[in-house]
Amino acid sequence: MTGSRGRVAILGGGMAGLAAAWRLSEPGWRKEFASITVYQRGWRLGGKGASGRGINGRIEEHGLHIWLGYYENAFRLLRECYAELDRDRTDPDAPIRTWRDALIPASTVGVEDCHAGRWRHWVSTFSPNDLLPGEPDAPGGPMSVASLVENALRRLLDFAATLPGAQAPRGRVILSTDPRPPAPPPGIGAGLGLTALAAVLEAATVAHNWIGAEATALDAIDRVVEEVRTALFRASRHDDGLRWAWHLVSAVAAIGRGLIADKVLTDPRGLHALSDEDFRHWIMRHGADPEAAHSPLIGGLYDLTFAQLDGDPGRESFPAGLGILLTSKTFFDYKGAIFWKMTAGMGDVVFAPLYQALRQRGVEFEFFHRVDALHLNDDRTAIEAVAVGVQARLADGVERYEPLVRVHGLPCFPAAPLSRQLADPQAASQRHYESYWDDAPDEQRRTLRRGTDFDSLVLAIPVGMASIICGELIADRPEWRDLVANVRTVATQAFQLWLRDDEPTLGWPQPGVTISAYVPPFDTWASMPQVIDAEDWPADDRPGTIAYFCGSLNAPWPVDRRDTAYPRRERDRVRDNVLRYMQRDLAHLLPGAVRDGAFRWELLCGRGEASGPAALDSQFWVANVDPSDRYVQAVAGSDRFRLRPDGSGYDNLFLAGDWTDCGLNAGCIEAATLSGLQAANAILGRSRRYRIGGYYLL
Repeated sequence: MTGSRGRVAILGGGMAGLAAAWRLSEPGWRKEFASITVYQRGWRLGGKGASGRGINGRIEEHGLHIWLGYYENAFRLLRECYAELDRDRTDPDAPIRTWRDALIPASTVGVEDCHAGRWRHWVSTFSPNDLLPGEPDAPGGPMSVASLVENALRRLLDFAATLPGAQAPRGRVILSTDPRPPAPPPGIGAGLGLTALAAVLEAATVAHNWIGAEATALDAIDRVVEEVRTALFRASRHDDGLRWAWHLVSAVAAIGRGLIADKVLTDPRGLHALSDEDFRHWIMRHGADPEAAHSPLIGGLYDLTFAQLDGDPGRESFPAGLGILLTSKTFFDYKGAIFWKMTAGMGDVVFAPLYQALRQRGVEFEFFHRVDALHLNDDRTAIEAVAVGVQARLADGVERYEPLVRVHGLPCFPAAPLSRQLADPQAASQRHYESYWDDAPDEQRRTLRRGTDFDSLVLAIPVGMASIICGELIADRPEWRDLVANVRTVATQAFQLWLRDDEPTLGWPQPGVTISAYVPPFDTWASMPQVIDAEDWPADDRPGTIAYFCGSLNAPWPVDRRDTAYPRRERDRVRDNVLRYMQRDLAHLLPGAVRDGAFRWELLCGRGEASGPAALDSQFWVANVDPSDRYVQAVAGSDRFRLRPDGSGYDNLFLAGDWTDCGLNAGCIEAATLSGLQAANAILGRSRRYRIGGYYLL
């Protein structure tokens, strides 16, 4: 029987929706489904990860996108995609033909540290390893907190040995309930900091293996940390290396102490048991020095996850359990490298190949289809219809919108629609297809109907749109009301600079680094020299440096849809933020970009005849204020309100996005991929863990 499960409609073409389409369309899919169709507003795929090619083929992103080395499922999907495309054979002129061409290891990361009124760089290179992310046989499943912590602490010992200021050994602490203590574990290392970390590891092992040993373990941690504090604390006032070592010891000891004291190692809920308390508050409750809790080590985590409530740097929240999970996986569970960077735009190396491969499989795409509302059936058990606005009509003779262009032979999404394929090219140049505030009339109103256009429906549109398009569901079910009331989002802002001089000339000696915990509103920046060759600059205006910056934005929401000037106001406000940053804060990162206290505007590529601050208009910046572009936050106490991909409450509706309860409840491409795969598994009648790689809070 062909298509026994009927038709699948996927609403939204971001990573979650495409991950669902990828799994649903695996070989033999037509025996299961009559059709699979992705509906996407505007002209391109990618959602918050969409990118486009602008003037001189420059890459224009929504923000900074880095792949972490533990993104097992996202890497696996991308590797499968490139293997299936087989560009070495089918498109040999494309400069990016394999996944190894698309992503390169980036082992150098850092944070900025402000102490005594002075900023300092804290940059570390994390040793690469021989593993590769996304191996087909990579294990996965529910995560053991004890094994995660033990593995993390053992690797942390190696890392701590590289900190500046490590001292000669002053003895070892071995914790045991046996009166004849065993020999110390191998590789403990030297120095007070290493001794303290070793004590935390041993204490965690004792508490996990011997019931009732918690008091012994806690006492041992307290004693050794007090010894380290006494020895290091005063000296660290005048020695950055010792101060950083103390921050590391204090934070890690508090985590170990908290896991033992709160009995997380033996709690069947695992790290979920810590979902309701803020990470900083939790580690301070378990003894972390307040300075360590607010150090750049911890601040970087909050910045990279846009944890500022309403974009306010003074109001931050992040769940303790997720904080432990992310830090452990980021630093101690990576494959190949801690970070991987794309060698072109995300639209170029992720979404264009996925579009091509899915089209080859027979998946259909309907661009310029904006979802306006989901409607329930009469007994409120299923989605009966979906109201859609058709934003553009294709030109005569054009049967299907083809979204890609080529830059240096690489298939890419452009920064604007390809108007020659549309019936009214002039109108297309004036519309804002990707904006909630686009008030131009639609070409057509369309209704997708159950039994005709879909039998199963995947809602892969960001949660910021839920209050707008899911009104009937919210009115019908309390869990939907809880979702929109408690799963928060935040606007973000980003800008990109193309500078003539290379980074060493500008005073930055380590090209390719990613730095966080710097000043708001752009607390994170990344050196991106690997994308220079992917762009198409003239020889006399070619950049030597490309730099990306991002941070949260305190933009109000909700906003009246009739206020069509709102996006422009926020964009202008971001421009002002960029200007201030370049004039006031950039010198610390790129001192050569500033002369006599003023930014050197002549460095900007693409500025033409513009000079002074007016030259800024030649660069790229964005205010991500659209409800579908707002970043999904992980806020303490909000986990319980997320819905599982298979838990919509309606028979034919499945959920996909980094806003769902997918085992990695944080805004990132891995969470989106996990959720999309789980939504597809549910449609196929499989376990949510079916072919899910890596260890998560499933």
